[in-house]
Amino acid sequence: MKKHSGRKYSPGEIWGYHQDTASELKLAKALKKAGVSFEREVPIKQFTVDFLVDEWLIVEVDGWSHLTSSRQVEDRKRQSILENSGFSVVRIPAMDISHQAGLKQWVSKILKISKQGPPGLTRAGFENLHLKKEVETVRHKLMEQARRAGIAAQKRKRQVMRSGDNQRAGASRRYSGTGESMNDYFGPEAEDFEKLLEQYDWSKAPDKDEPEKRRNARKRSRHK
Repeated sequence: MKKHSGRKYSPGEIWGYHQDTASELKLAKALKKAGVSFEREVPIKQFTVDFLVDEWLIVEVDGWSHLTSSRQVEDRKRQSILENSGFSVVRIPAMDISHQAGLKQWVSKILKISKQGPPGLTRAGFENLHLKKEVETVRHKLMEQARRAGIAAQKRKRQVMRSGDNQRAGASRRYSGTGESMNDYFGPEAEDFEKLLEQYDWSKAPDKDEPEKRRNARKRSRHK
């Protein structure tokens, strides 16, 4: 019986985001150097986005896995949900920022988009300040709701993970409802059964035929 690991989960396992890729780290460093205000690994609705610039512009870095047709369908659905929540989405192929020239171009593009502000408000004929204010108010409410939903989804995932961890720990101790475990019999230092076998002095082990020899000896003594 193997001892329950009791290991600590990484933030990615708990909160549902992946480990940073080289492309994401490179982009983060370049954006910071350019003075761009951004957040990393932000929960929004059921997703966790790579970058959130100025609280409204989502930047996603797409690696090789995003090239498959099925993943592209999922990415389009994801983008539609995020945009309907008031955000703008920019997708960057990881290959584009693997070299310095491409990285500079994308950083410049992100800077330009962020300075322009959310789309729609800068269109010709959209000069009504009252209408602009109303649109911005609605958009901010949508984004706030989406972020609250993302935080709630994170908490649920964390609770499920903790619950599963507790169930695994409980299962390792259950035996016909008694709660007994290897630890109860052998102590905390001997929960690893393989370790017990390695430490056992096999020179003291009885011969496999010894029990049968003893039984035969007892039978002979009774017949005398």
